[in-house]
Amino acid sequence: MRRLLITFFCFMILLLPVGAPALSGATLQPDPLLEDALSMLESGNPFISHYNQVTGNSVKERFPLGCPYLWGGKGERNLIRIIQAWQSSPGYYKQGEYYLYGFDCSGYIQWLLSVNSRAPFYSISGTLALPEHPELDIAGASEAQGAELSALLIPGDIVAISHSRGSYHVAMYIGTLRQYGYTADQLPEELKSFADYPLIIHCTVSSDYYIRYEDYIEEAYEMYVAPPDGGVIVSLLVSRDAAPYREINPDNGETAYFLLDGYRLQAYDLAADRRFRWVRWPEKGSPLIPLRTEKPEPAETSQPEPSDP
Repeated sequence: MRRLLITFFCFMILLLPVGAPALSGATLQPDPLLEDALSMLESGNPFISHYNQVTGNSVKERFPLGCPYLWGGKGERNLIRIIQAWQSSPGYYKQGEYYLYGFDCSGYIQWLLSVNSRAPFYSISGTLALPEHPELDIAGASEAQGAELSALLIPGDIVAISHSRGSYHVAMYIGTLRQYGYTADQLPEELKSFADYPLIIHCTVSSDYYIRYEDYIEEAYEMYVAPPDGGVIVSLLVSRDAAPYREINPDNGETAYFLLDGYRLQAYDLAADRRFRWVRWPEKGSPLIPLRTEKPEPAETSQPEPSDP
């Protein structure tokens, strides 16, 4: 009987699909895509240090103050250079004023996928419009929440978002607090229940970037350069009501957040969006992502789809 049971369990293991998502509590493994994503955070960010601790790697930030946000920003070669805005955003950014060049939400994801030999990411709206396919769409992800959603995802999965007000956003799943080595003893009381909830990394609104770069710009430049109103940050996918802290931004509304080792971990609530889609982005050359027939316009002159910072 014992031999029969062992044979049965071995047979069941063989039936498991290759590349199936890891459980939300599994340890993070070294991943170049994840490391490139984290490298755009600021010096001292706890997710960089915790990633290095659990993987044994040594990811370093590319920019001491982190990669800033710029509405319509797509070109890596221009990051942190002073530019004159060629267009205005619905909120903070004004045509003709001077800013530090950064990525917008889609520019950041485009860069991440491109430098990691993934298929081209052209737009958020185009991602939402792709035909459904079992190799792209993550079964059950649109209905799952919290730890159940984390158990379906693997670091590098992309979420394309359509807001109710007609704008778009995009982010990448990077794991959970537990996967970054946080134990219940290390988490503040308000985060203990969310150790297995999904974390995303994205380029979005963050007053921390304004504060950090305001001092840097004042010391580095004689001319006036407006500080960025955001940049690359990590957020927790959870109801905004769960976050104990609030901040009001006159251009972008209210931000809800937790404090984690001094880091403002923003809450992002997918349930508040009109539509979202989780996609496991394929390798370069995949027939699942149609190639553009036209030559893309340069980032400096292209007109972005309306995306939230």
